[in-house]
Amino acid sequence: MKKFMKRLLVIVPLILLVLAIVFFFWAKASYEPTQEALEYLEESNESELTFGSQHADKGIIFYQGGKVEEEAYAYLAHQLAEEGYFVVIPRLTLNLAILDGDKASEMISKYDDVGRWYIGGHSLGGAVASSFAIEHPDKIQGLFFLAAYPIEDMSERSIPTLTIYGEDDGVAVLSDQKEKEELLSSSAEIHIIEGGNHANYGMYGEQKGDNPGSLTSDQQIKETVQTITTWIEE
Repeated sequence: MKKFMKRLLVIVPLILLVLAIVFFFWAKASYEPTQEALEYLEESNESELTFGSQHADKGIIFYQGGKVEEEAYAYLAHQLAEEGYFVVIPRLTLNLAILDGDKASEMISKYDDVGRWYIGGHSLGGAVASSFAIEHPDKIQGLFFLAAYPIEDMSERSIPTLTIYGEDDGVAVLSDQKEKEELLSSSAEIHIIEGGNHANYGMYGEQKGDNPGSLTSDQQIKETVQTITTWIEE
């Protein structure tokens, strides 16, 4: 028994180490931005990407999809900044929002000239953004999802919420998304992009498991921006 326990004490840490290494390299195999996306970068540092004026009345914090590099959403952020918003995309550990869910607090404190903040994200980023909004209702004026749904039940909460689905999404399938609508807040709005897929909220090429969709990323992002802007300004 003692020999078995000694072996176990050696084997378990080794297994955990191997799993950690596998996870690290899995996470590092990220989706990179296209050259077109890189053309829309504005201000960039080790902590975040920013777009628009830091003195804007309204700001948007955006969490990227899992394993997608922040720069892939530069066009989306640039277009939102063109509408008058200050947009921040925090740099998240291993491009996974789940590892840095409270990063928005840092951004809100850093850019304290912004009067009202909205938070949202794509796929995993949207789910994690919902967790932040639930935990910090005093800091957030609204929450939006791109191909995502809440990480927990929000049906008894009144936080303004916008959900955008892609009709041809092959990753967050529309039928699955519809089943999760019961988790949305009591003041939720829903918008379906005809011909939209999962990857085209950003500019990083095709995503494994996704459908082609009938829109370009430029077209899908423009409809997304228009929908978010209308929702914020209502």
